[in-house]
Order: sequence, then C-alpha cells, then structure tokens
Amino acid sequence: MFENILVIVIASVILIIIGFLVIFAKTHKKVPQGKALVRTGVGGAKVTLDEGIMVVPILHRVEEMDISLKTIEVHRAGSEGLICKDNMRADIKVVFFVRVNKKTADIIEVAQTIGCQRASRQETLNNLFDAKFSEALKTVGKGFDFVDLYTEREEFKKEIIETIGTDLNGYVLDDCAIDYLEQTSI
Repeated sequence: MFENILVIVIASVILIIIGFLVIFAKTHKKVPQGKALVRTGVGGAKVTLDEGIMVVPILHRVEEMDISLKTIEVHRAGSEGLICKDNMRADIKVVFFVRVNKKTADIIEVAQTIGCQRASRQETLNNLFDAKFSEALKTVGKGFDFVDLYTEREEFKKEIIETIGTDLNGYVLDDCAIDYLEQTSI
C-alpha cells in the first residue's frame, strides 16, 4: 500500500516537472543574431537583444526587429547635382550606414512609431531619411570648392555626419562614404 502511494507521488512529481519543462520550452523565445525581440502586453514593453524572453500567448505579443546595419544611397546628378562653393556642379553618390540604436528606449520608440516589421525595410529607410541626408549634402557641399571635395574627402564626410547628427529618432548614423564624385558635364 505504502509503495503504491510512493509510486503515485513520484510519478506525479515527474509529470509536473515535465509539464513545467514543456511550458517553458513553448513560451521561451530566443533572439537571432542581428535582431531584437520586442514583447508587449502584460507588464508593458520589454526588449531583449541577447537572451531569451518568456512569452505567454494570451498575455503577450512578441515581434522581431532587425537591428543590423543598413545602407541608404543618396544620388545627386545632372541638374540635381551638388552645387559647390565655386558654383561648380558635382555628380555625387554617398552611402550612409544606419541602424536601429541598441538601447532599449530607442528600440521601443522605433517599434511604436514605425513598427518592428517596417523598421528595417529599405523603402521605409529611404522615405525616412532621404530628404534629411540630401539636405545635409547640399548644406555641406555649398561650403567646399569642387576641387576640395576631392582633396578633403574626409573633412567633407565628417561635416556631413556632424550636420545630420548621430541620433535619428531611435536610429543611429554610424558612418557615410563618398562612393562616386565627378563634375557634372556641361
């Protein structure tokens, strides 16, 4: 009799442990490289970058956000070319490197204003930053002679980054590179 009760108790404990393991396995989400998980629902918004997160299906919703480095190309050529200080016109292509900032507050800001799925789509990034980056090119370019654009490329790049700033509503401008630079043909 005592042995039967002991077997039932041990079997019950094992079933409970297995049940907890199954529940844990079903509700624990892991973060892939270059992504962030944003969990919303009970307890407010929570972000994880490197560890897993518990997601209870009825209480929480989880979305994946790509936080890897993206590029935005800005081309100015022909009649839209960059006007220099010496009134020469330059055809230029600059590549900007942006990403979602890895700070929790910035990830939540991007998730709430843009959405996790749209946050790293190339079309969304172009719509968000094309005008700002293009305006920065025009502003900085007006302070350089055409020849100086070639000889002082590093200074030109540095001034572009300073003009734009590094904080872009949850995004960060890591760097930019002058990919193409020629005088506009007359």
